[in-house]
Amino acid sequence: MNDKNKKILLDIEDRQKAFYTISNRVEILNEGFRALYADYLHHIDIKSGKDEILKLKENIDFRLFSSKFHLELLLRQHFAIESRIQGIYQKDPGKVLNEVYPSHPLFDHCEQEITAIFDSIIFHLASVYDYLSAIINFICNKKDKSITKWSQIAKACRDKGNIYNRKNIATVIGSENDNFVDKLYRYRSRVIHEKSDINPISFTLQIASGKTDVKFIATEAIVKSFKFLKEKSKTHNITVSYASEWLIHETIDSIIKVLFGLKEEMEAMSTFPDHIGGSDLIILYNDPETGFAVPVSKPMWANVRAKSSSR
Repeated sequence: MNDKNKKILLDIEDRQKAFYTISNRVEILNEGFRALYADYLHHIDIKSGKDEILKLKENIDFRLFSSKFHLELLLRQHFAIESRIQGIYQKDPGKVLNEVYPSHPLFDHCEQEITAIFDSIIFHLASVYDYLSAIINFICNKKDKSITKWSQIAKACRDKGNIYNRKNIATVIGSENDNFVDKLYRYRSRVIHEKSDINPISFTLQIASGKTDVKFIATEAIVKSFKFLKEKSKTHNITVSYASEWLIHETIDSIIKVLFGLKEEMEAMSTFPDHIGGSDLIILYNDPETGFAVPVSKPMWANVRAKSSSR
């Protein structure tokens, strides 16, 4: 391949900034959940059920934390692998440079290490949506305890005979499922049930010093699963690190869209003030623009909307 057609490497350029941005966006997401919780009390039920939402939200928090933590492990392992290859090269260059048929055991092991961590990121992100579906179902249709998975709620939204098909939230769920979640689920299912998807190593080595720079390239299967990555791959070699960061951000984006969908759904379902008892305490927000008392969630939602698009 000549230089004119050579693909550019697409990788995380600033690792510290990447982690800061993810942490900041998770905080924004948490504000969205606080707004959701406040709206549930305001519109639906001030007495019962609020603990259920918080419990499910904590599970989502843990899965996002786990995804971010595994991204950190992924980047650390890059350094460990670079050090390992450099150490072996300095002792015996042939163990690194010589070709081994059918594959090089040193590089095979490195690829398996990185792929194992990447798979964990996929599994944690996919499991977020089962907890999210439980929140959706609890708010919108808590009499039905049968829906415990995202795939079930997505199917219910497509079923014209199902109550979900007639809800406003169905459009949001359908869009997120088609654009992202179903693709994430299908890739997870592929690596669990069909075939391991090993991410190949690519590295440069300075012959004189042995200094090594290691990258792992995202496989064709993961790249083709998502339109954005597929388009980028036409001109770039996408690293596993970049793909992992992108998937975490896409998951956060997707959850925020669902939260706003739930906001609108609860406003449509609202029984305020009929469900407020005489001894119940309800907090309102005095809107400075209108002077009217509105749900306390209003400035929270505004902040989430204003900040959620930044990466």
